[in-house]
Amino acid sequence: MNKLTKIGASALAGSLVATAASAGSLSVGGTWEVTGEYTAGSGSSTMMALSNNGNPFGSKGNLSFSGSGETDWGTASFFMFTADGQASVSSHSQTLDMGDMGTIGFDQGTGAFGLGTIDDKMPTAYEEVWNGTTATNTDILDGNGGSAGVFGYKNTFMDTLVNIEYAPSVGSGDAGDGGNSHVASIVDGTSLNFALTNSSLMDGLTVGFGHGETTYDMAASNADQIDTVSTTGFFTYAIGAVTVGYQQSYTSGSVGTVSSVGNRTTGANDVEMYGIAFNVNDALSISYQDYDNTYKKRGSETGDGITQNASGIQAAYTMGGATLRISDVSVDNSGGTSGDSEDRTEISLLMAF
Repeated sequence: MNKLTKIGASALAGSLVATAASAGSLSVGGTWEVTGEYTAGSGSSTMMALSNNGNPFGSKGNLSFSGSGETDWGTASFFMFTADGQASVSSHSQTLDMGDMGTIGFDQGTGAFGLGTIDDKMPTAYEEVWNGTTATNTDILDGNGGSAGVFGYKNTFMDTLVNIEYAPSVGSGDAGDGGNSHVASIVDGTSLNFALTNSSLMDGLTVGFGHGETTYDMAASNADQIDTVSTTGFFTYAIGAVTVGYQQSYTSGSVGTVSSVGNRTTGANDVEMYGIAFNVNDALSISYQDYDNTYKKRGSETGDGITQNASGIQAAYTMGGATLRISDVSVDNSGGTSGDSEDRTEISLLMAF
C-alpha cells in the first residue's frame, strides 16, 4: 500500500547469541490501536442487512520482529509479524540480499513479492478505500498466487524494480469467483506473476505495471485447465504537498468450466480507481479515493455486468508516536450484488513503539 502518513518505529531489543561462525541482530517493533467502527448496510444479503450491534469500540496490539546477519552469500534477513488475538504467527518471510545479484526470498503471508505489491497504489492518508468493507480488491490481483508459501526475487535494472513471485502450489479456488462450488473439481495449480515499478522518468512520477497467470489442474473427469490472468497498471504523481494517482486492473478467466456442478463458464473483473491526497502540514494529511469494480456477465447471465463502487475520504493526524485516523466510506452494489449498499465510518488511535 502507498500511504502519505506512515507510522512505524522499532527499538533495538537485543542481539542474537554470537557464535564462532556468525552473529546477528534482532529488533522488535509494535503497535497498539483503539478503534471505533460504525457500519450500516442494506440489501438482499444477510451481511448487508446488519447494522451496528453491540459495542463498536475495540483495541488490539501487534508485534513485529526483524533480524539480520551476514553470510558468505549476502545479508540474510528474517521478518515475523504477530497479530492480536491469534495463537500463531500471522506472517513471516526470509530473504537473502546478494547485492548486485538481487534479493531472493520465501514469503509466508507478508506480501513482499510479485503482483500483490501493487494491487492498490492510490495515495491515501489511512488505508485503501475498500479496506475493512465488504468490498475487496484482493480477489482481483492477489489471487494470482497470493503471498503464502511463495518464492520471490527482486532486483533493479535500468532504474526499474523487477519483483517476481512464484507459487509452486495454489490451493482450490481461483481469483474472482468468491469461492463457488467448482473448487471440489480442482486438484492444484501454480502461479507466476511480476510487478515493475519505475520512479526515474520524471520528478514526482511513479509508474508501474504487473501481470500474473495462475493455471489450475482439473480432476481426471475434467481434464481442462483454468487459467486466471490478471493485469494492472498505475501511475502516481506528486507535486508539492499533493499526490494524485490512477490505476486500472483486469482479471479474466475467474470462473471455471465445470458444467457438472453448475458453474458459470466465463467471467472477468474490470477495476478502475483514482485518488488524491494532500499533506496539509507535517502532521495532517487528507485523501479521497474512488474504486469501481465491474463484475462482467458470466455464462448465461445477460446485461453488461454490475459495478461495485467504493468511495470515501480519510484523514490522519500525527502526534509524535501517536496517529489519529478517520475513514468514511460508502459502498454500492457490494460484491457485485445489485442493491447491496454499505456505509462505514472508522476512527482509530494508533500508537507505535
